[in-house]
Amino acid sequence: MLGLHLLLAVGLAAYADMLGPLGVAAAFVIIYVALRLAIDLLGIRRYLRRLELGTAFAFWFVAEVFRASIDVARIVLGRKVAPQPAVVAMRLACRDEGFATLLGCLLTLTPGTMALDYRPESGLMYIHALDARTAAEVEAGVREIERRLLRWLDADGTAAAVDGNGRDSA
Repeated sequence: MLGLHLLLAVGLAAYADMLGPLGVAAAFVIIYVALRLAIDLLGIRRYLRRLELGTAFAFWFVAEVFRASIDVARIVLGRKVAPQPAVVAMRLACRDEGFATLLGCLLTLTPGTMALDYRPESGLMYIHALDARTAAEVEAGVREIERRLLRWLDADGTAAAVDGNGRDSA
Protein backbone atom coordinates (compact mmCIF):
# COMPACT_ATOMS: atom_id res chain seq x y z
CA MET A 1 0.00 0.00 0.00
CA LEU A 2 2.84 2.34 0.78
CA GLY A 3 4.13 1.78 -2.75
CA LEU A 4 0.80 2.89 -4.22
CA HIS A 5 0.79 5.99 -2.05
CA LEU A 6 4.37 6.81 -3.07
CA LEU A 7 3.47 6.41 -6.75
CA LEU A 8 0.55 8.79 -6.29
CA ALA A 9 2.82 11.29 -4.52
CA VAL A 10 5.48 11.11 -7.26
CA GLY A 11 2.83 11.53 -9.96
CA LEU A 12 1.40 14.47 -8.11
CA ALA A 13 4.84 16.04 -7.72
CA ALA A 14 5.41 15.71 -11.47
CA TYR A 15 2.35 17.85 -12.15
CA ALA A 16 2.70 20.19 -9.16
CA ASP A 17 4.10 23.00 -11.28
CA MET A 18 1.15 22.80 -13.63
CA LEU A 19 -1.45 22.42 -10.85
CA GLY A 20 -0.24 25.17 -8.52
CA PRO A 21 -0.54 25.07 -4.73
CA LEU A 22 -4.34 24.86 -4.64
CA GLY A 23 -4.32 22.11 -7.23
CA VAL A 24 -1.81 20.10 -5.22
CA ALA A 25 -3.89 20.56 -2.06
CA ALA A 26 -7.02 19.49 -3.95
CA ALA A 27 -5.20 16.44 -5.34
CA PHE A 28 -4.13 15.42 -1.81
CA VAL A 29 -7.72 15.73 -0.63
CA ILE A 30 -8.95 13.64 -3.58
CA ILE A 31 -6.33 10.96 -2.92
CA TYR A 32 -7.22 10.92 0.79
CA VAL A 33 -10.95 10.57 0.03
CA ALA A 34 -10.20 7.75 -2.43
CA LEU A 35 -8.11 5.95 0.20
CA ARG A 36 -10.82 6.53 2.82
CA LEU A 37 -13.49 5.05 0.49
CA ALA A 38 -11.29 2.04 -0.30
CA ILE A 39 -10.27 1.39 3.29
CA ASP A 40 -11.98 -2.00 3.61
CA LEU A 41 -11.46 -3.04 -0.01
CA LEU A 42 -7.69 -2.53 0.20
CA GLY A 43 -7.31 -3.47 3.88
CA ILE A 44 -5.54 -0.24 4.77
CA ARG A 45 -7.27 0.74 7.99
CA ARG A 46 -4.05 0.74 10.08
CA TYR A 47 -2.06 2.50 7.35
CA LEU A 48 -4.66 5.24 6.95
CA ARG A 49 -4.94 5.70 10.72
CA ARG A 50 -1.18 6.18 10.97
CA LEU A 51 -1.29 8.62 8.05
CA GLU A 52 -4.01 10.66 9.77
CA LEU A 53 -2.22 10.68 13.13
CA GLY A 54 1.10 11.54 11.50
CA THR A 55 -0.42 14.45 9.61
CA ALA A 56 -2.15 15.71 12.76
CA PHE A 57 1.12 15.42 14.69
CA ALA A 58 3.05 17.32 12.01
CA PHE A 59 0.57 20.23 12.00
CA TRP A 60 0.46 20.32 15.80
CA PHE A 61 4.26 20.23 16.09
CA VAL A 62 4.74 23.04 13.56
CA ALA A 63 2.29 25.14 15.58
CA GLU A 64 4.25 24.33 18.76
CA VAL A 65 7.52 25.39 17.11
CA PHE A 66 5.93 28.73 16.12
CA ARG A 67 4.59 29.22 19.64
CA ALA A 68 7.97 28.41 21.17
CA SER A 69 9.67 30.76 18.70
CA ILE A 70 7.47 33.61 19.88
CA ASP A 71 8.26 32.75 23.52
CA VAL A 72 12.01 32.78 22.82
CA ALA A 73 11.72 36.06 20.89
CA ARG A 74 9.86 37.55 23.87
CA ILE A 75 12.69 36.46 26.18
CA VAL A 76 15.46 37.72 23.90
CA LEU A 77 13.86 41.02 22.94
CA GLY A 78 12.16 41.82 26.23
CA ARG A 79 13.86 44.44 28.36
CA LYS A 80 12.81 43.25 31.79
CA VAL A 81 12.41 39.56 31.13
CA ALA A 82 14.59 37.36 33.31
CA PRO A 83 14.65 33.82 31.96
CA GLN A 84 15.05 30.98 34.43
CA PRO A 85 17.06 28.27 32.63
CA ALA A 86 17.03 24.79 34.10
CA VAL A 87 18.01 21.22 33.41
CA VAL A 88 15.16 18.83 34.12
CA ALA A 89 15.48 15.05 34.43
CA MET A 90 12.39 13.10 33.52
CA ARG A 91 11.60 9.43 33.06
CA LEU A 92 10.22 8.67 29.60
CA ALA A 93 7.08 6.60 29.12
CA CYS A 94 8.82 4.51 26.46
CA ARG A 95 12.39 3.40 27.14
CA ASP A 96 13.14 2.42 23.55
CA GLU A 97 16.34 4.16 22.43
CA GLY A 98 14.94 4.88 18.96
CA PHE A 99 11.91 6.59 20.48
CA ALA A 100 14.13 8.54 22.89
CA THR A 101 16.29 9.68 19.97
CA LEU A 102 13.25 10.84 17.99
CA LEU A 103 11.82 12.64 21.04
CA GLY A 104 15.20 14.24 21.73
CA CYS A 105 15.42 15.49 18.14
CA LEU A 106 11.91 16.96 18.34
CA LEU A 107 12.72 18.65 21.66
CA THR A 108 15.91 20.10 20.21
CA LEU A 109 14.01 21.40 17.18
CA THR A 110 11.68 23.26 19.51
CA PRO A 111 13.16 26.69 20.32
CA GLY A 112 14.10 27.07 23.96
CA THR A 113 14.57 23.38 24.71
CA MET A 114 17.33 20.89 24.12
CA ALA A 115 17.70 17.21 24.93
CA LEU A 116 21.06 16.81 26.64
CA ASP A 117 21.35 13.12 27.52
CA TYR A 118 19.36 9.90 27.71
CA ARG A 119 20.12 7.03 30.07
CA PRO A 120 18.43 3.89 28.69
CA GLU A 121 19.08 1.83 31.83
CA SER A 122 17.01 4.24 33.94
CA GLY A 123 14.85 5.75 31.19
CA LEU A 124 15.86 9.27 32.24
CA MET A 125 16.18 12.07 29.72
CA TYR A 126 17.89 15.30 30.71
CA ILE A 127 16.35 18.36 29.09
CA HIS A 128 17.58 21.94 29.13
CA ALA A 129 14.86 24.59 29.09
CA LEU A 130 15.62 28.25 28.44
CA ASP A 131 12.81 29.46 30.68
CA ALA A 132 11.58 26.99 33.27
CA ARG A 133 9.57 28.48 36.08
CA THR A 134 9.00 24.97 37.46
CA ALA A 135 10.18 21.50 36.53
CA ALA A 136 6.54 20.42 36.29
CA GLU A 137 5.90 23.01 33.57
CA VAL A 138 8.79 21.67 31.46
CA GLU A 139 7.73 18.08 32.09
CA ALA A 140 4.13 18.82 31.06
CA GLY A 141 5.30 20.18 27.69
CA VAL A 142 7.55 17.20 27.06
CA ARG A 143 4.80 14.78 28.14
CA GLU A 144 2.46 16.32 25.56
CA ILE A 145 4.98 15.78 22.75
CA GLU A 146 5.68 12.27 24.05
CA ARG A 147 1.97 11.39 24.30
CA ARG A 148 1.17 12.59 20.78
CA LEU A 149 4.24 10.91 19.33
CA LEU A 150 3.43 7.59 21.02
CA ARG A 151 -0.17 7.83 19.82
CA TRP A 152 1.04 8.25 16.24
CA LEU A 153 3.73 5.57 16.36
CA ASP A 154 1.43 3.09 18.10
CA ALA A 155 -1.63 3.68 15.93
CA ASP A 156 -2.53 -0.01 15.99
CA GLY A 157 -2.45 -0.15 19.81
CA THR A 158 0.07 -2.98 20.16
CA ALA A 159 2.38 -1.33 22.70
CA ALA A 160 1.76 -1.63 26.42
CA ALA A 161 -0.20 1.19 27.97
CA VAL A 162 1.88 3.51 30.12
CA ASP A 163 0.89 6.17 32.57
CA GLY A 164 2.23 9.72 32.69
CA ASN A 165 5.22 8.72 34.84
CA GLY A 166 6.59 6.16 32.42
CA ARG A 167 5.34 3.11 34.33
CA ASP A 168 3.18 0.32 32.96
CA SER A 169 -0.44 1.00 33.83
CA ALA A 170 -1.56 -2.58 33.23
